[in-house]
Amino acid sequence: MQEARETEQSVDQPKIDETLDATAMSALLSSRICHDLINPVGAIGSGLEVLDDPTMDGTMQEAALDLIRSGAGKAIALLTYARLAYGAAGGFGAQIGLEDAQKVLVDLFETVKPELDWQIAGDFADKENVKVILILAYAAADCVPRGGVVQISGDVQNFSITATGKKVILQDDLVSALRGESKDIAPKFMPALIALKLAEERGGHISASKDDEKVEFKASFGG
Repeated sequence: MQEARETEQSVDQPKIDETLDATAMSALLSSRICHDLINPVGAIGSGLEVLDDPTMDGTMQEAALDLIRSGAGKAIALLTYARLAYGAAGGFGAQIGLEDAQKVLVDLFETVKPELDWQIAGDFADKENVKVILILAYAAADCVPRGGVVQISGDVQNFSITATGKKVILQDDLVSALRGESKDIAPKFMPALIALKLAEERGGHISASKDDEKVEFKASFGG
């Protein structure tokens, strides 16, 4: 039986690849947000088409309403998440309530397969730290596509996010983004590059590791 192997990609002294300017980064992030929203918004449109069709019976109309409700709920969760994780909430240098961040993730995790286990205590934290938590938590959800648990533990200065489940994956492109490698980066991994930039600005670092049972992200901030 092959031994479980653990790989770790650390960014103790990250150096962002400067091939991307602010316009390119904005375009890539916008593409990521649009990709996340296209399915739930499309579901709303499909449901409305059914409701507008006079030939549809009551059963089909009720199914259409369920589709609209589901799509609307997912779209709201994704937009609320994007506003806090990527937006300028509170302005520069502001703090974000951890209760608000937890609520955003609770709603977001209603749209993915793994469950959320939030274990960070506190009232408020620097905006940059919270954004990194939000971004890495969503990335961790992608690491357990068949379901499992994403646990967030530690404190806002030094925390870990661990994804465990029946199948765990850690994509090379995600690791590259967390290293600061931006050449040919796909929109899906733009948030990870942003998380690295936020940590770097605070004198911190991010690492990612994987074994047969879990994927773990660790982030530490210098102050």
